[in-house]
Amino acid sequence: MDWIVQDENYDYIQEIARSGYGDMLHDKDRNEKYYKAIGQAVKLLKEQNKQVRSLDIGTGTGLLSMMAATMGADVVTACEAFSPMAACAQKVIEVNGFKDKIKLIPKRSTDVTLDDIGERANLLVTELFDTELIGEGAIGSYTDAHARLMEDDCIAVPSSGLMYIQAIQCDFLASCNSLQTVELPNNTAVSMPKSLGTCSGAPLLHDLQVDELCAEIRPLSSPVQVFKFDFGRKNALPKHEQTQHNVTAIEGGRVDAFVMWWDLKMDPLGEIILSCAPCWNRDSSAPIPWRDHWMQAVYYPTLCREIEKGDNFTLYSYHDEYSLWFDTQPTQRILPSCTCGLHVTFSRNRIGQLNEYTRNTLFINLLQKHITKDTVCLVISDGSLLPLMAARLEAKKVFYLDCNHATRKFVKELIRHDNLEDKIVLLDKSAEDILPEDLLNLKIDLVIAEPFLQAALLPWEHLYFWYALHYLKSLLSENVVILPESMTVKAMAVQFRDLHKIRAPVGICEGFDISEFDQLIKISSDSSDDSVEPQPLWEYPSEALSSPTSIAFLDFTKSPENTQQLQYSVDIMHSRDGVLNGLALWAEYKFGQDVLSTGLIYDDQSHVPKWDKFSKQGVILYHNAKAVKKDTKLNMLVTFNPENGDFCFKVE
Repeated sequence: MDWIVQDENYDYIQEIARSGYGDMLHDKDRNEKYYKAIGQAVKLLKEQNKQVRSLDIGTGTGLLSMMAATMGADVVTACEAFSPMAACAQKVIEVNGFKDKIKLIPKRSTDVTLDDIGERANLLVTELFDTELIGEGAIGSYTDAHARLMEDDCIAVPSSGLMYIQAIQCDFLASCNSLQTVELPNNTAVSMPKSLGTCSGAPLLHDLQVDELCAEIRPLSSPVQVFKFDFGRKNALPKHEQTQHNVTAIEGGRVDAFVMWWDLKMDPLGEIILSCAPCWNRDSSAPIPWRDHWMQAVYYPTLCREIEKGDNFTLYSYHDEYSLWFDTQPTQRILPSCTCGLHVTFSRNRIGQLNEYTRNTLFINLLQKHITKDTVCLVISDGSLLPLMAARLEAKKVFYLDCNHATRKFVKELIRHDNLEDKIVLLDKSAEDILPEDLLNLKIDLVIAEPFLQAALLPWEHLYFWYALHYLKSLLSENVVILPESMTVKAMAVQFRDLHKIRAPVGICEGFDISEFDQLIKISSDSSDDSVEPQPLWEYPSEALSSPTSIAFLDFTKSPENTQQLQYSVDIMHSRDGVLNGLALWAEYKFGQDVLSTGLIYDDQSHVPKWDKFSKQGVILYHNAKAVKKDTKLNMLVTFNPENGDFCFKVE
């Protein structure tokens, strides 16, 4: 919870380290199709006896400009506004022998003038796209370039973008959009306001690797093309657009969400197609490119409409300059906003976690076991349903300590909605400021935490409740029960199919030496990043190369001041041969006989781990993968500082 003073250039350095450039450069499908389309565009212009003048907006490493120069463009100009990347691109261009062929302008394209480029260009080469296609300002950048910098009959690569949506049913995605009533065994329930079920959550795009949900998704409609974005013509990209399409249900079910993706027609003839379609809408015989920079996007309707097979219904689609939204009923032409408070307070993962049946059942059983009509309960978590469950299970009094203003405000509304204001006292103070009178001079019999801290990024960072207990120890009864009672951090050596590519060096890309970029990323990562980063590992297939190994343990029944600083090494034994490119880490919290895992759910005999979908795990990604043999060891150095709760994990 402490502030850490960073270098004045930390933001720049971290932006480089966490950029998606490396991921894009590993996307062979993308690179090959850009290269082929640029070659075709240069050929078409040459056949018209034109001098080819190429403009590359947002050049990044300079890759597309080097492609244009290699394919025979006569004049190549590239612009890059992010100064560290512009400097890197200049080095890459020089290393590859294009110093005198490519002019690099370190400006935004909207600041580039005709004086900078000499004369209007006739080949526009760009990659300005994100998961939503237009979310990085593509409409404005293209419109400006066509108006000031390009000839009217220019060629653009890519030529156009086609956007599709498909109505689907998926219990997992539905659970990430609205809170459901929690039924309790004493015939009571924690109910939710109706407003939570009539809010699409916009503008919070839910982007994820939808292919990993293939077995759980039921398409209810065929794919529908809802927009076409023409990148090659002047004034062809409206900032506001809406369409409606009548579709027929191919299956009956509940419209929980819409999956959106886009395809790019790379060349003017429309022969080269780059597709981001999910796996169930692709040719099963062709390999599916993996990419993390362009995922499918999920959007939610205002209401989850029930339909029968053969029913006709309407899909309404909208976009402005940066955003998209979709529905099964007409809506306003401006981007909707969250009206219920849920979606601006919690992440989609946290909403799903609060709905998870197995997790809620564990907590309900624990509360039932420890609560009587004389129990005074203290809940310490951010945005938790535990105080409402405890109150419904008839605890004498429930005190709720939530250190996040937004989540505390939201839970306060739930308490009011469920008419539990007389049973639950919301402590609007920090733990160190709480006095006996704040607890109505009662002693706490049960302390329970999920644990969940809104600000935590990694699974072992949800420790605020443990430190809070230090300030509250005089307010606890002699026989107080503290749950969870302990935490174990575990690690497992893994071989990722694709995830490691986001940190792996590129080296040679389509024949061009990109090692200067690799060096920039490595220097930035080493100076700004912890070795462990958060990732939702269920989205990224992997194979286990070792058994789960316990690498750290904390006893929450002992106070932090009575916990020693830890520093030791742990050996992780490889259980099978493979290519080691990552190390997965997670926390398991012990609640009596029950264990709540934030990571591995199980590892079956096929060595394919199943991960908790509602938590992000920690992962150490290797810059250079290495082959490992069964029964060889991986050594890890573990340190823990109880003064601030910081863990450090380093692989030797």
